[in-house]
Amino acid sequence: MKNWDEQIEFPKKEPEIEYAYILKSNDKPIKCTREELLEIIEKSEDVKFVATPYNDNFILPGSDFETLQPVLRRKKSSVKNSLHFGLLYIVLFGGLMLSFSLTSDGGFWSNRSGKFNLLVFGLIPVLNGLFELFYLHRINELNYFRESSEIKFDFWINQKRVVSIFIVAGILVLITLVQFISGIENSVESAGLVKSKTLAGEYWRLLTCTLLHGSLLHIFFNATAIYVIGRMVIRIAGFSFFAIVFLFSGLLGSFFSLILLPNVTSVGSSGGIMGLIGFILVISLKLRDNIPRNIIKSMLNAIILTAIIGISATEIIDNAAHGGGLIGGMIAGTIMIRRKNNMIPYKPTFLINGLGILSVLILLGGIVMIFKQLR
Repeated sequence: MKNWDEQIEFPKKEPEIEYAYILKSNDKPIKCTREELLEIIEKSEDVKFVATPYNDNFILPGSDFETLQPVLRRKKSSVKNSLHFGLLYIVLFGGLMLSFSLTSDGGFWSNRSGKFNLLVFGLIPVLNGLFELFYLHRINELNYFRESSEIKFDFWINQKRVVSIFIVAGILVLITLVQFISGIENSVESAGLVKSKTLAGEYWRLLTCTLLHGSLLHIFFNATAIYVIGRMVIRIAGFSFFAIVFLFSGLLGSFFSLILLPNVTSVGSSGGIMGLIGFILVISLKLRDNIPRNIIKSMLNAIILTAIIGISATEIIDNAAHGGGLIGGMIAGTIMIRRKNNMIPYKPTFLINGLGILSVLILLGGIVMIFKQLR
């Protein structure tokens, strides 16, 4: 099997071509001048490959320092737009909630949902945008290869459609729809991590709770995270690793929640998702010679942001499950990933594939138990 960077196939460039580009929506090369090429890279995300006189084949936009410049300008423009939106949201939503707090008893400042929304949709995007701008401004001709390597890695991750992750996310959404039909509160009481019932012997709740969600916003965030993080895990290491890590981390997160938060009922796939993040962090550290270092930064950012949100909204977020899931993913990565196998995609052993099948069967058993409890 070829390494990930060898799996990217670049179109051949005809000898008479100096500057040209190929769109995602059109496979035919379009000749242009240098100025036209740089302009279209900056203004359009539809450019798939580009050609310059310094490369024998077409390359990805951003693979060299010349074509990376318009890519960076486009990214900076996008980040600035997000910053403007985040600041506007803080001013409008924060001002509205503050006015309510002045005319009611506590108002926004005692409203956990208001604080959570302001943090998630306002403050965190602004802080993240400022950090991203700072990082983009530091890229120069001496260190640009790190950004170029990440561009190539992202292209490879997205090069193939990962059908299995659509199925996983779809099943979680379907379960949530069934919850709404039977009643969210009823579904949580029937199959969620109700600590008293779990300690009384219904230990299957440690599993079923990881497949339930408490609201549309909850499933939206988790399904999106499953798709983004899960697809990366499957591309890097295969579906068997995904199933093992998601199951083990979800169960360990439930166990942490059971022990550390004995009076709080919990649901959600967040423990399993944090486990996937921890797993990618470990595999990125172990195989750092073959994975862009920016992936490590991205995973650390995700962990830090999750921690900030969790600390600021302890009333609605199970931080014990998050922490337990993260630890579970890191343990799984430490045990199962060997440095001597530095190839990406990482080839699973026969044992790992067997454990992956077993993990899928256990997860399917959890789904069956949920439907049994909600019928």
